[in-house]
Parts: sequence; structure tokens; C-alpha cells
Amino acid sequence: MLKGLEGITTHDTSIDIEIFANTQDIAALAIEVEARLLDPVKPLRHGFLIAGHGLYTWAADLAGARRQVEVLEFLFEVVTRRRLLAD
Repeated sequence: MLKGLEGITTHDTSIDIEIFANTQDIAALAIEVEARLLDPVKPLRHGFLIAGHGLYTWAADLAGARRQVEVLEFLFEVVTRRRLLAD
């Protein structure tokens, strides 16, 4: 499923999804997200989560963004089930 994400061409890879703290200070959150988007070493690539709120993702068009939502939701489900089985 990783190959469903924009720019990934092999299943032999891993990705990190940033989780930002939920806050009512939207201006501060925007600054934090923008800094990560523009990070020259490890920018946000496919999406991010806001704790207790939800997923944000993007692509070149609506179909691409929808595909990335579906892929990320599937991958989150896989990770969750693996963790539950490991307990």
C-alpha cells in the first residue's frame, strides 16, 4: 500500500507521519506545521495528524489527495492491529 502514496515506488520503504498536539492557538499551530513543511532535512511529505482531531493530507489534485487519505487510513489500521496483536 505504501506505493499508493505520491512519490513512493517500492514497498521496501518506511514513512513517518508527524502528530501535532491539538491546540486552540491556530496561529501557533500554523507556524509549527509550516516549519515542518519547509524543513530542509525532513519535510512533511504525505500528511500529518493533529492529536484528537484528524488527518491532513494533500496531492496535486483531489483524486490524489483522496487516494492518500485511503492509503494512510489503511496503513494506520494495519499498525493498530499489529500493536493489538503484539499485546
